[in-house]
Amino acid sequence: MNAIRSSAQRGVDLAKTITIKHNIEGIANMNDSLALIDHLKKFGTLVTFNFRKDPLTKERTGLAFASYLHYDDVNNAVKKRSQIVDKLKAPYNSIEIEPFNQKSRPQTNQIKLI
Repeated sequence: MNAIRSSAQRGVDLAKTITIKHNIEGIANMNDSLALIDHLKKFGTLVTFNFRKDPLTKERTGLAFASYLHYDDVNNAVKKRSQIVDKLKAPYNSIEIEPFNQKSRPQTNQIKLI
């Protein structure tokens, strides 16, 4: 039996996330945000999309995160790292896409109370 399975065999409960680096001047309103989302939907079933915001100023940082339903969708999205979003205005229409790997969190020391 083959140990490597496709995403369909693994099930649809798996989701992968990508990081999108964008120019904050290029996404100034809801229509621009929707244009970016439409661009990302070309690669597969988009589950979530979030802009990263600075915790103090609440302004966008130039990063966004998108989660796809299947591993194959992420592979399609990252085939070309630098991409052009057709519906955004030049020169702010270029984005960079890379897979998001969440760094493992250090384990905290647990104290047992008796």
